Amino acid sequence: MMLSALTIAASVALSSPATAPGAVYGLKPFAGQVVACTTDGLEVLTRDGQPVRVLGSEEGLPGTSCLALEVAGDLLFAATDAGIVSMDSAFHLEPVLDVSWQALPPAEEASSAEYVERLDLLARVLPADATYTVLTSRFAGTADGRVLELGTERAWSVAGPVVRIDEERQGVQVVAGDGAFFIDPKGRMASR
Repeated sequence: MMLSALTIAASVALSSPATAPGAVYGLKPFAGQVVACTTDGLEVLTRDGQPVRVLGSEEGLPGTSCLALEVAGDLLFAATDAGIVSMDSAFHLEPVLDVSWQALPPAEEASSAEYVERLDLLARVLPADATYTVLTSRFAGTADGRVLELGTERAWSVAGPVVRIDEERQGVQVVAGDGAFFIDPKGRMASR
């Protein structure tokens, strides 16, 4: 069985010198390379997994850790512990938002400009006093165990940080640090 280049890149990223002290939070193919989101910044790898360079605070990455990646149009977006940046195909970083998000919403085939507009809108409607760990098209989860329905006043508290939100036809499945929960269409929450 042959391993894909992304699998090889993931293996190398997990063992490369730039990421050895910390964790890898995500990998995305971008601009003919693979970009790893790590506790040390953004690591650029060749498609076959060879380290090329690490982008950190000296290159304009806010904070010390990259926590999430999303490609929209011709830009790669990275959420860090101190803000969101975009990266072009020449691997130049530009600040996008000064927020504390540990997640990015899915691009859903949006252009780069549309994605920036979506991020700006989210930043305006989300309470600024939270660290967001999950963002979907309709819900946000926080590090302090809150689930917010976007565009409404509905919110629920769960045990532990929210790590996953899955929207289903029958309701919303929420996985938190201390358990799983289900929110039905009427807003009733039950433990799973």
